Amino acid sequence: MVDVPGCGKVVVDIAYGGAFYAFVSAEKLGLDICSSKTRDIVDAASAVTEAVKAQFKINHPDSEDLAFLYGTILTDGKDAYTKEPTTNICVFADEQVDRSPTGSGVTARIALQYHKGLLELNQTRAFKSSATGSVFTGKAVRDLL
Repeated sequence: MVDVPGCGKVVVDIAYGGAFYAFVSAEKLGLDICSSKTRDIVDAASAVTEAVKAQFKINHPDSEDLAFLYGTILTDGKDAYTKEPTTNICVFADEQVDRSPTGSGVTARIALQYHKGLLELNQTRAFKSSATGSVFTGKAVRDLL
């Protein structure tokens, strides 16, 4: 839980998929992922990013260079598996908006959903960008190493 200025206390998940991201349903911030103004989404996501950076220390098990929050991904809150795409938008770095669902963000979201028991191994899930409508698919697989 982080205290986000203008939003109060908000539960966020932090997951890694090549970079660390904070995940939160846009609805918890008073926004609709598909119809809110991009500026409002960017402002809210940036506020979450700054709150997480100020209130938590992120650690990476192998590389201190990767131990930082890259951005916040606001979601439609539809984390339980369905065949329909779940929608998100990624605000990263200096308030940049990814046009795609975000490769490392999708990877992190898949890991998070699998960890929560919302996605099974080898179950393909579709992720849609609210910015452009582009879709990525992905699935959790067992590490063979």
